[in-house]
Formats: sequence, C-alpha cells, structure tokens
Amino acid sequence: MNRFAFAGALCALAACSGDRSPDFVTRSDDLSAAKVVDVSRDQTSQNETPLAINPTDPNNLITGANDWNHNDGCAVNASFDGGKTWTPTLPSGFVPGLTKYTNDPSVPGTGIYDAAGDPYVAFGPDGTAYFACQAFNFTPPFEIALYVSRSSNGGRTWQTGLPGDRPTQVSVWNGNGKSKGSNGQFPDHESMFIDVSAKSPYQGSIYIAWVQFNGNSSHSPVNIAVSRDGAATFSTPRQVTSGTVRNNQDARIVGAPDGTLYLTFDNGVQGGKGSAMYASTSADGGASWSTPQQLGTFVNPVCTFPPYCFNLSGGPFRSGGSYPAPGYDPVRDRLDVIYADIDGQYAQVYFTSASAKDLTRWTAPIAIAPAAGDRFQAEMSVAPNGRIDVSFYDRSYSANALVDMTYATSNDGGLSWTSHRVSSKGFDPSQWGVPSGTGFRPFIGDYNGMISTASSAAIAWTGVAPPQPFNLEIDFASVTPRP
Repeated sequence: MNRFAFAGALCALAACSGDRSPDFVTRSDDLSAAKVVDVSRDQTSQNETPLAINPTDPNNLITGANDWNHNDGCAVNASFDGGKTWTPTLPSGFVPGLTKYTNDPSVPGTGIYDAAGDPYVAFGPDGTAYFACQAFNFTPPFEIALYVSRSSNGGRTWQTGLPGDRPTQVSVWNGNGKSKGSNGQFPDHESMFIDVSAKSPYQGSIYIAWVQFNGNSSHSPVNIAVSRDGAATFSTPRQVTSGTVRNNQDARIVGAPDGTLYLTFDNGVQGGKGSAMYASTSADGGASWSTPQQLGTFVNPVCTFPPYCFNLSGGPFRSGGSYPAPGYDPVRDRLDVIYADIDGQYAQVYFTSASAKDLTRWTAPIAIAPAAGDRFQAEMSVAPNGRIDVSFYDRSYSANALVDMTYATSNDGGLSWTSHRVSSKGFDPSQWGVPSGTGFRPFIGDYNGMISTASSAAIAWTGVAPPQPFNLEIDFASVTPRP
C-alpha cells in the first residue's frame, strides 16, 4: 500500500514533493486526523466549491461558492501560500458587478441582479484569474445572464462593475434565453476551461460550456462560447447537441497539450433524465465539435433533488449526483471519466476510459475502491505524470449515515486504487443547508473542486461548522502522494 503525506493547511502544493518531507506526516490509516482548512470562516452558508491553481505561481489558489450572506452572490477566496490561509469571505469576498448588494447592508452593489450563483474558476497561462457566474432576478421577467470576471492579482480583487470595468456577459447572442429567465429560458451549470499549454495553437483561449434551457421541454442543448481576448468578448456559442441527444446537463471540458478539446455531459436519450453520458471532441479550438458519442449508461443514477427525486437512504437533501467528471491523461493520451451509479446496495464511483483517438470504445466501468456506503458527487483531476486523483462524498465511515470526504488515487492508469478519509468528522446533509422561502433547504451544492500537480492534489468541498443549520463552509485540504 502507498504511504501518504497529508498536508491540509500545512503544505503548499508547490513545496511538497516525493523526496522532501512535508510539515505534517501521517500514516495512511491515520489520515482522518489530518487538518482541514475552513476557507470561508463565517456564519452563513456557502456551497459549490470550484478550485483553480495559478500556472505561474502554484502557491496561488482560488475557490468560489454560492454565498448566502447578505450579498447572495458568488463568493471568492484566494490563497497565496498553497492553501494554508485564505482571503476572508466577509465583507468583500464576492465577485462585484453582478448583484445589487454587497455583504455590507449599508453599501450598495454595482450590479443589477438580486443574486448570483453557479461559480466556476480558472487561471490563464499568464496568471490572470477568471470567474464564471450566472446572475439572476427573483421577480418578472426573471432576467438571467452568464458572466465572466477577471482578476490580475491572483484573486485579491476583481472587476468593479463600474462603467468601463464590468464583468463580460457571455450570453449576448440572438435567440432564446439571451438574458432572460422567463418562459423557462436560462443558462445553467456553466463550467470553464482555459488552455494554458505552450504547445497549443489556442493557448489562452477561454471556453465556457453550459446547458441552455430554452423553454422547450424536449431539448436543453449544450452550448460552448469561446474568448480569444482574455474574456473581453465571447463568440456566439456553438450548439453541440441536437436531435435525439436531449435534456442534457453537467457539460465539462478538458484539453490535451496540442489544444484538442474533450467535452463530456450527461442525460439525453429521448428526453430521459440521467440515463446516459456522452463525449465530443474539437480539434479547431472549439469552432466545431464532433457528433457526441455515448460513453456509457447508468444502471440507477444517483438522484438527490428533492422533492423531484431522492434515491439514497436517510433524510433527503440536494446535492450533485451522477454527473460525469472528465480528465485528460497526457501520459497515456487518454480521456478518463468518473461518475456515481447505484449498481447494488450502495452508490459507488466508477471509472472508465477511452483512447483520445477513439471515443467510441470505452473500458468496462470499475468501481473505485468500493466500500459499504454511498459514494457520490465525485471530482477528478489527472496530474502531468499520469497520476489519477479522485474525491467524493462518502458515507462508508458511518454505517451509511453521515457524509465525509474521501480522496482516492491511482498510479497505474486506474487498474488499482488506494483511498483515504480526508474529513475527520461526518455530518448529516439533511440537517444542514441554506436559507429559503420556507426557512430551510438542505442543499450542499451540486459540485466540488479538485486540482492536481505532479507532486500534489488539492480538494475543495462543502463542509459544516457551527451554528447549525445555516453554516455550510468551504473546506480545503491538500495531499501529497508518495510511493
């Protein structure tokens, strides 16, 4: 079994390596005692926690969140010491220029929307940070739009929202839902990929993928818009899906060093929700995309969206379920995908892969280090040396009652895995959540964040801290695998 050095807040991603002893070392069976950093450190809820690392300064990290402070916007926190410490959530840890409010009730915001959410973060090759976020109003005509903001100082400050310094609206094309939420028209669950490869002819390109609910119940197409000028402008989006590939969600992009793009998403067989997963490629910088190929089907996808569905045991809560998370393996020239599925008593996380040259042939899915408890909402990143890192919510430490965070890794291309508990204490997601019109909504977010370097991996996820039930927190930990 591999030994692991778990650093949490004590080891910068750039500073730890296989031949250097980190500040804090635990045996693999003692991993649960390692420290987890509370990033948000406030007393209201945050969830949905993307994570990004600066390619010009690996000690510089950013994470985002839906924030239920007074601002009700997109929270952002930055670290400049590899995750040991983070910029504060209050009073100004949010992306300006979107909401009418700030987190100081006496200071108005610089945006025009009631709220903002669905955060995603990334860095460009020059170290510029980017934050994608949708913003929306609660009253008719329910305006909603998709924006990208920039930071030139590693995430300390962002565009102000004042004239001449506003976030860029991505959804400005002509057609359904260009900036309205009425009649079921809205962009949802955007993700962002930035090409940082020096070998790519499209280095610096910013790709935003989302599903456009367009008021037609039979089709929610995957759209992708591209910026070649540092998010100053975005192209009219390409619609990747059509016809029988319908009702899609959870679109994500990863890229190869030569600039080839790989897209995955779920749903889509004749309008059936959560029934299949697809993959598509682009070899021309997102100008065109291949016909989506079905990469797999679900046996019984995890569906945690009450009251519409909840198929785990215990009290219901909303979270991410069985979306596919892709990763490009540069050592094996391969596209890897993980997802959660219920094939037996418990939900488990499954791994499959295909040659990047042929996305029509996928390996038989294998469960990653299976255990007696539900595992769901999984994230994956692949290190430059081909190490595969995975994280997911895990109820196997508590007789399937409480949620913890698990880290799993493979050094042999997914043939074998080791897994370790990251969190030291689980919680019941049905008893924690966010404020709502009825007072309480158990909602721990639809996705988490994960990044990998050649020597380390880092995870951001939704945890909890007093006071209950309205203090979901952004938690962070880094881990350094050692042979």
